Amino acid sequence: MQNSITQHQMKSVSNKLGDVDIERFSISSFNAFRRNRFTWYLRYIADFKSRWPMEGAWRGNAIESAVMRSLMDPVKDSLTMEKLVSDAINVYQREVVSHLLKVYPHGLEHFTDEKIEQLMMAMDKTQFPLALKSIVDVLYKHNINEDLPEYVIPDSEDYSKYLKKVEKQYPLIESAVPYAVEYFKSIPGVPNYQTRLLHHGFELGIPVLGFTDFEYTEFGIDLKTSGSIPKKWEDVSLDNKCQAAFYSVHQKKPWKIVYVGKLNQDQIKENLITKLYNDGLSSKEILVRYKNLTGTGTTEPTVSKILDVTTKPGWEIHKPIKEFILPESETAELNEINRFTGMSILQCLKSSRRDNLLDDMKYFCVGDLDHMFLDKDQSREISKVWGFNLPTSEEE
Repeated sequence: MQNSITQHQMKSVSNKLGDVDIERFSISSFNAFRRNRFTWYLRYIADFKSRWPMEGAWRGNAIESAVMRSLMDPVKDSLTMEKLVSDAINVYQREVVSHLLKVYPHGLEHFTDEKIEQLMMAMDKTQFPLALKSIVDVLYKHNINEDLPEYVIPDSEDYSKYLKKVEKQYPLIESAVPYAVEYFKSIPGVPNYQTRLLHHGFELGIPVLGFTDFEYTEFGIDLKTSGSIPKKWEDVSLDNKCQAAFYSVHQKKPWKIVYVGKLNQDQIKENLITKLYNDGLSSKEILVRYKNLTGTGTTEPTVSKILDVTTKPGWEIHKPIKEFILPESETAELNEINRFTGMSILQCLKSSRRDNLLDDMKYFCVGDLDHMFLDKDQSREISKVWGFNLPTSEEE
């Protein structure tokens, strides 16, 4: 028999938490707890927020904005794909600048809302890195004695990496937007976007919050943007599966996970060589034509190996988009993982003393010391809380 948390027990837990918000959990916090308890503790218990950038999240927001414009903008029929892509890039760049300005405590009077707007409207992706550098140069002079994250210190290695990561998102946005837009435009009807859900079905005594991506009458879609698209369902991350299961159970309808991004070099090569073969070229002719088109060579054994795979029945050309349907047979078990995650967090909180919550909870939140993505702010804070150093490793 499952033991539910009573309202009386929940009230006693709430009393223990002091300033920690326990009015609700969130499905994203469940994913964070399973993935990395160190950073979960920093975010949800210690209320620590890293100052380091989140290019992947900004990229996702930009691509979703293009999809929504193509479906709901009053002038959607006049929007060209080129316009949707350029507007998505502008959304991404605005997110980058907005985050950057929040890092500096002084000197923001040099970048009023009006000036930023003028800057953004006059700038494309080729000009953006230089504009970003000019912002950093001005604000760094006003904050040179402040404790700043390394990536906003001019001439530092982290600053160089930051600019490269910012620029790295452009080809992914440019590749993803057309495929995402065409995918959603092929679906009849207009979806609800970012529906707020409060789920009471986990017997936790408090609700679990979630926000859907795109929801239609008959099904829902969780859109993921990635530079590495899973090839099969087994490769989809547990986080993404559990999130889709949460939405599916709460909304009582099937759910899909759609990945969109860009092809890797191997996929591009396979597509091109297969096309040349289908155009009637021999292996030797493919070698010559491939080099003329790409500027790089390949070998006859490589061509043969690729064609051995791509000419078999059932092979499909690589596209930077992949749809997965959440199997009904797995939904209940995946959502049970969500429930147990919530129970685990709740038991940790209940076992902590009211006046020593931060100290007690840190003992429940020691996780896998390997395979963690940490930025330098997180690594420093972990050293303060737990007393040992962990290497930084940022997610690409």
